[in-house]
Amino acid sequence: MTPQSIPMQFKDPSAVLDYALDLAPSPSINTKPWLADGETVTLLTVTADAGLTVNSSSIMANSRGITDSLLVAWLAGGTPGATYKVRFAFTTNQGRTDCRAMPVKIAQL
Repeated sequence: MTPQSIPMQFKDPSAVLDYALDLAPSPSINTKPWLADGETVTLLTVTADAGLTVNSSSIMANSRGITDSLLVAWLAGGTPGATYKVRFAFTTNQGRTDCRAMPVKIAQL
């Protein structure tokens, strides 16, 4: 199976904002959810390339109320014009582990 690509995110260098990765996307966006029925994320570690700061991270319910399926990272800093990788490493209640990288481009917005 080919993994779904994660679209480029944009961030102003002075902004401190939350960026999220939904592992149980809506069927209406035509993608297969990463999590199986009843599966939840139990452990999350978020890291970023040097120059971009991860202030905090959390596991939340997504907008459809699916518990522990939304991975959230609060990001700060970055150099205008640079692109960083933010890595979401996670474990589920079914013992599966994975790491997904989100590209974040820094631009004056």
